Amino acid sequence: MALRTEDPFLALPPLPHERLRIAVTARRIAYLKLGYEPIPILSGRKRPAMNGWQDVPITIPPDEDVITPWADMYPGALSTGIRTRYTPGFDIDIKDQNVADQVEQALLNVVPSGTILKRVGQPPKRLIPFRCTTPFKKISATFKAPDDVVHKVEVLADGQQFVAEGIHETTQQPYRWADNVNLLNVAHAHLPLVEEELARRFVAEASEIMKRAGWVEVGAQGKPKSNGKPNGKANGNTEIAAKTPGSSIYGRTALRSECDKLAAMPKDSGRNNALNAAAFSVFQLVAGGELDEEKDQVAERLFSAAEACGLVADDGAASVRATIESGAKAGCAQARRAPDGGGEQGDQTDEEAEDDDLVIAAADELEMCGVDWLWPGRFARGKFGLIAGLPDMGKGQIAAFIAAAVTAGVELPCDEGSAPQGNVIWFNAEDGARDTVLPRLVAAGADLKRIILVNGARVGGVEKMFSLVTDLQLLRAKIEEIGNVVLVIIDPVSAYLGVGKVDGRSATDVRGVLSPLKDMAEELHVAVIGIAHFNKKDDIKSALLRVSDSIAYVAAARHVYAVLDDPEDKNSKLFVKAKNNLARDTKALRYGMGVKIVGRDQKLGVDIDAPYIVWHPQHVEITANEAMAAAGGHTAKREAKEFLLERLEAGPVRADDIIDEAKQNGIAKNTLYRAKKELGVRSRKEPGKTSGGWLWELPAKATTSHAARRRG
Repeated sequence: MALRTEDPFLALPPLPHERLRIAVTARRIAYLKLGYEPIPILSGRKRPAMNGWQDVPITIPPDEDVITPWADMYPGALSTGIRTRYTPGFDIDIKDQNVADQVEQALLNVVPSGTILKRVGQPPKRLIPFRCTTPFKKISATFKAPDDVVHKVEVLADGQQFVAEGIHETTQQPYRWADNVNLLNVAHAHLPLVEEELARRFVAEASEIMKRAGWVEVGAQGKPKSNGKPNGKANGNTEIAAKTPGSSIYGRTALRSECDKLAAMPKDSGRNNALNAAAFSVFQLVAGGELDEEKDQVAERLFSAAEACGLVADDGAASVRATIESGAKAGCAQARRAPDGGGEQGDQTDEEAEDDDLVIAAADELEMCGVDWLWPGRFARGKFGLIAGLPDMGKGQIAAFIAAAVTAGVELPCDEGSAPQGNVIWFNAEDGARDTVLPRLVAAGADLKRIILVNGARVGGVEKMFSLVTDLQLLRAKIEEIGNVVLVIIDPVSAYLGVGKVDGRSATDVRGVLSPLKDMAEELHVAVIGIAHFNKKDDIKSALLRVSDSIAYVAAARHVYAVLDDPEDKNSKLFVKAKNNLARDTKALRYGMGVKIVGRDQKLGVDIDAPYIVWHPQHVEITANEAMAAAGGHTAKREAKEFLLERLEAGPVRADDIIDEAKQNGIAKNTLYRAKKELGVRSRKEPGKTSGGWLWELPAKATTSHAARRRG
């Protein structure tokens, strides 16, 4: 019986994320059963999701337990790669159709019998997989055509991999296999058998074909290869010995792209933050040898882009140069090279960069999907949320409770369900990890083995404060390395805005920092919950306007919850929704604080105690703004009482009329009923009418006292 080999990435309409995860997992297991070594690849990229992937043991006979968790551990890595230790990939990375065809034919002329498969990502380039019994290292040859386009032939071998299925990094289209025959149609044992000698013979023949095309063999830095003779001849051809640019195409394209983006930025678009990030990115490439230009020259190109967008005119040359210097210093401390996808080339040529375009999808081709909740109805995976409030209100203890729910299955309050189980990464800039955070986690019942506390970042061998501006890629890598990270807690967000000119009061600057964080959360399917402080504008009774110093925080968040004093119980506090874009209004939660002994400090000879959240068993009918108004002495309930006293002073009124009028006056129905109860307003049927409505009326005492106050 033939295997079902339909590529899920070619499905129309596209499969929703959950169905795609199921299909990808099944196919990875099928690869394993056929004798291949699959690994998860970042979606739309060529890089494996796991660090040290070359050494990850995958047993044959297949152990499905190794593969099944990958979809949960690496939700942003649904492409599948094949390790080439025993499945070498002959990669014809040639952009000229005629030469690529000649090289492929030369390969077919020397291989023994077996089933030939051909994978295509970006035509006319193609890859043909083989098998071997004795692993060998990668063999390659690189040539440059007269138009400066670089072409390669590589045999990806021990220590490399190739993408078997998924989305191509450049075209953003699915990889395809010629004649719709792929690896799932052919067992590993039926691929053509090759050894290192044949691979070397093929690369040598391919090199001769490229030479005949008039191309020149070059080294890794794009410079002509020398045969070691002092006369300047290389490979039989006379080469000009003058210095040629050492920058890779990737580095030049990256610098040009960053400058073009900066120059085109409008005034209110976070230009300072974008300039700092651009300087960081390009100076990483300078330090990594991918951009062989003088540092001052690179800085001047960035400065010119800042002039073009008006930033220099607005902020001054000194400020702009300081921003560039800050980003450059951080970038040079963390050198990086052009991404190579662990064996497959990921560089963009100048020609390819000019094909940049919007990535779009027709709405009618998409399939709707539900929200994957961390805390049902309150915080979702793949989204950014906030918990905000004044100091000493229990924000950190609530974060510890959520961490316990994720790592140890602690039930959520008021029968709201349970959280998905996984790992938690915790950033804390204000409290001591050993004497505050750790005791709180123990008191909450968290599984400490599944919680990673971040102390900072190490860049260029030097430890520093983590920055959401410059170090987000480090967080991304750590999430992928740890695996099954469900939640990231950042306490507080404002402490991690980073170096350079990032104004926490500027909506554009804050948005520029939080937008990449939101994108990362969505791509990796991780919930990010930030802790935020209320600002000092205590005359404002809107919870959303009290969060930090910029409305950009709440604009970026999909969920915002405030911690406030409970106006009806001085011993309790409220956890109440201020914003939730993904669910209906959720009732508030009332909580108090308990304290328990969690350990003993043997050196000091004292018990270690810690506070923890004690949730009340019933929901509370109150909004964030009502609770804040109550905290300020001008309560919504008091307004409702005054309304009822005024409206009912003259006598009974139909309940429906009262409720409608209260709504028109901005009084919530729940608040109205609480005021009714406290005033002792009576409800009775309209007299003499069997089907009459209900009337509300004040007790005599309330009517008399209200009239007296009015006279006074």
